[in-house]
Amino acid sequence: MGKYYTVSQIAYKLSAHSRSRMVSEDAVYGWVKQGKLHVERIPGNIRGVGKYPFWIEESDLKAFLREMNYDVDRLFPDND
Repeated sequence: MGKYYTVSQIAYKLSAHSRSRMVSEDAVYGWVKQGKLHVERIPGNIRGVGKYPFWIEESDLKAFLREMNYDVDRLFPDND
């Protein structure tokens, strides 16, 4: 099973790695509403996920971010 990121985690990660581009949870959710990001609803028994109860599989997120010209290698260093 791959790693998943919540909408909140994605917004934080993108904002933390760019001094000029602040990304809000609402912006990430906007990409979801536009159909650009495929999400799964987080089960109700998992708490503390932020404003939007969705998560995105890492490989789908990386593919989307590459299309948006983000430096995916810098955002997701291979340190596992």
